[in-house]
Order: sequence, then structure tokens, then C-alpha cells
Amino acid sequence: SALGQGMNDTVSALALSGNDLYVGGSFTTAGGVGARAVARWDGEAWAALGFGMNDAVWALAVHGKDLYKGGGFTLAGGVPADSIAKWDGNAWSALGAGMNGPVHALAISGDALYAGGVFTTAGGVPANSIAQWDGATWSALGAGLNSDVTALAAAGTNLFVGGYFSEAGGNSASCVAKWNGSAWSALGSGVNSSVRALAVSGTNLFVGGYFTKAGGNDAS
Repeated sequence: SALGQGMNDTVSALALSGNDLYVGGSFTTAGGVGARAVARWDGEAWAALGFGMNDAVWALAVHGKDLYKGGGFTLAGGVPADSIAKWDGNAWSALGAGMNGPVHALAISGDALYAGGVFTTAGGVPANSIAQWDGATWSALGAGLNSDVTALAAAGTNLFVGGYFSEAGGNSASCVAKWNGSAWSALGSGVNSSVRALAVSGTNLFVGGYFTKAGGNDAS
């Protein structure tokens, strides 16, 4: 069934928190209500989150009462916030100095927030396409990736990363890789084109994207 009148432009990210559904994208209205790039559906009606963003939202992640957004914006609710921001239910805030390029994916593991995208610094610290926020500061994950990150999935101490890269931590890794908290590793021979979605179930990792081969086998 439809959720009211829906949005007037693209939806790129969804996140659930209790009975609330949060939606991010490039829209300016949700259910006919002014809502710039992010909105909340409470089961009956759409609502804006303050003044929203000044550009698209591509990733959402929930941690407790906090909703994190990643995208290509520079303002969140009128507050300077480069590519990543937090909504605490009442107000927007930046996460340090943010990134010097867009954020395309977010994942949370414990108290750590991971952000992936197309950037070379996070909070002013060198970080190639992937970084970790501990609640106060940003840090790199080793040497990071050599190109775009578009998908993240956390499972225990492991962070799985997908995108359009060919190296992870300086080693060969074709579009998908794993960070175990201290080092990068490839997942076999990877896939032969970009990864757009990741999901973990038990010991299985599911990978979706534009590839036609995975580990050298046909996989459309």
C-alpha cells in the first residue's frame, strides 16, 4: 500500500526506528509536506525533520535515539555539516569537520559509526573512502580503498565493504572486501563490477550490484 502521497522525487535510503520509518533522497516534499531530502513516516502521516538538508541524502543509519545521514549536502537544518550529520529527535548537528566528498553508505557496529563514499579526509584526517566515528573523532581504517564505497554491512567485529574499488588496504580486492578491526582482506577474487548492496545473515554475506561474475562464476 502507498504511504500517503509519497515523495516528489527520488528516495535513496530507508531506516526503521521503532514504529517510525525514516526516508532520505533528493525530494523536497513528503506527503505534500515540505521536507528537504529527509522525512519521517509515523504510520499515519509524513513529517519534516527540521529544515532538512540542502542536497541529497544517500544513506541513513539509526543508533538509539540518533539518526545519522550521509550524502552530498553541506548544511543540515541550517547547520554547517559536510556530507554527514546527526538528528537527535530535536536538532541537527555535525560530526566534527565531516568529509571532503560525498558519503554513500553508513553502518553501525556497537558504538562505532562507519561511513563510506568518495572522500579522502574525514574530520580533517586522511581517510580513503572509508572512516570510523567513535562519537568524538574520526579515524581511518588502515589505507582504506582506492575508489568509491557504495555499500556497508557490519557483522560482529567484521565490516564488509562494497563499491567500485580494486584495492583494500593497498592489496588487491575487486569491488568487495572485509575489515576485521585491524586489517583488510579480499573476499576471494571478488566480483567483476560495482557492488551496490550488502546484507549479512548468520555466516552468509549477500552481495548485489552490476556484476556478472562472482569469484569467477557466473552471477548476474
